[in-house]
Amino acid sequence: MKKIGTLIRETISDDLKQQLTASQGCLFIGFNKMNAFSLNTIRNNLKNVGANVFVAKNTLVAKVFTDLGRNELNGFLSQETAIVIINDKDIVRTCKTIVDFSKENEALAIRGGFLKDKKINAQMITDLAKLPPKEVLLGMAVSGIASPLTGFISTMNQMMLNFLWTVEEIRKVKDKQGKG
Repeated sequence: MKKIGTLIRETISDDLKQQLTASQGCLFIGFNKMNAFSLNTIRNNLKNVGANVFVAKNTLVAKVFTDLGRNELNGFLSQETAIVIINDKDIVRTCKTIVDFSKENEALAIRGGFLKDKKINAQMITDLAKLPPKEVLLGMAVSGIASPLTGFISTMNQMMLNFLWTVEEIRKVKDKQGKG
């Protein structure tokens, strides 16, 4: 028969593994010397953008990541660490929420993380937060695709108008020649 502590650690470990494999990525944030109200505020802000905060002992987190084949956690797990699990496909909103909150609350430390299988550092998270929202990027992409098409259609329209004007001028000349 297993001890209750072992069962709890196994349950937490299995839950974390399940959340990480189903997520878009995860980010590590330090919350050393942060009060409970601030931690709950960031937790609620992240929940609104499709992410959740997971707090567990660093040794347990390290074991879970080792089991998942990610051994490059150096620098991520020091002092009190929370894992932000990104469930939404819009990773930029999550990064923006964390960076904005860290500007207001200096006790929050951005350490890095993983997006899918790529390891990223704190600077990359800050850079991602500077990107425009998904809707703006999609609008820019559509505009980039539509712009050459609009130019092509405009050119073709102008060529057709020139052709019609030429035919009209030829018709006017023939009408004058027929009457004269």
